[in-house]
Amino acid sequence: MKIGIALSGGGIRATVFHLGVFKGLAEKGLLSQVTHISSVSGASLCVALIFAKNRHVWPSNEGYLEKVLPDIEKTVLNNNIQTAALLKLPFSPLYWGNKAALIARVMEDKWRITGSLQDLPDTPVWEINCTTFETGKNFRLSKRQMGDYQIGYVNQPNFPIAGAAAASAGFPILIGPLKLDAAQYQWNKKPRESIYYLWDGGVYDNMGIEALYKPGRGLVEGTDFLIVSNASCPSGYLHRNGFSSAKNLKRLLDITMDQVGALRSRELFANVLKQNQGLYVNIGNSAEKIASDSKIDEAAKRKLIESCMSPEQAQFVRGYETTLNSPTPENYRLILRHGYENALCTCTCYMK
Repeated sequence: MKIGIALSGGGIRATVFHLGVFKGLAEKGLLSQVTHISSVSGASLCVALIFAKNRHVWPSNEGYLEKVLPDIEKTVLNNNIQTAALLKLPFSPLYWGNKAALIARVMEDKWRITGSLQDLPDTPVWEINCTTFETGKNFRLSKRQMGDYQIGYVNQPNFPIAGAAAASAGFPILIGPLKLDAAQYQWNKKPRESIYYLWDGGVYDNMGIEALYKPGRGLVEGTDFLIVSNASCPSGYLHRNGFSSAKNLKRLLDITMDQVGALRSRELFANVLKQNQGLYVNIGNSAEKIASDSKIDEAAKRKLIESCMSPEQAQFVRGYETTLNSPTPENYRLILRHGYENALCTCTCYMK
């Protein structure tokens, strides 16, 4: 198969959950069949780490399991990029209005995410999703080009990988936009602004589906199977915070992103999953829930359910806070395990 994989945002929770999903795919021998990746926010950090730990080459199934994944665990647990950025911020006035650039610098220093988009391989194609503040459109960065259809495009952009990942994760209020100096690049049409502000890709499409699937046109060329890994946290029930306008604004953004995700999921279910062209891996789904509607035999279902975490543990992972702070070792391994089991169960139950 030629697999396209769309990875949602969700801070460090999404980063680790998607690492677990990739572990499940590697054990199934499917990681090496990935031809296209679309990532948002915390997922962009995940993919950037994978390339950083494998010298800008997409790893083999064995290489990911034996080398890349253990290296990433050490890096994330021993280097808290959010804390490091906050400690640098008071002494870095140049970054006060550009915190996403500071996050990028810290990722280069602490996580060793270095190099340019031009250092990436041609396959898999990696699309990093942001939102252009000025147009409200999906700004994508890849080895081939960057931009959105309103402001235009730059071909073969020499753009830092860490900067692209940080822009994708620049959630309003918490981090904020990355300032893009338009004059540094050759656009296919004259820029209307000297500076463009790139926000979190999740504001536009928190699951990154648009880069890989177009309604009415189907899957992007070069793929014949789509896996969507959704690690976003649902808006749920929450009392209004009367004392914090920032928290209330974040809440409204969470609701909007949740609704956009729900609409895109319905489209996906109607036109991809029903035709056996894809899988949907959703954080919070227990093995029991995943297996309940599958056609595998009852003995196989019981074996899956008994080997996986409980529904309560799955819900704990789903509700883990959206932040860039490193989790505790226990929570890291729990989130990773949930992504791994979720992917493994979904593939076992529904992949033909």
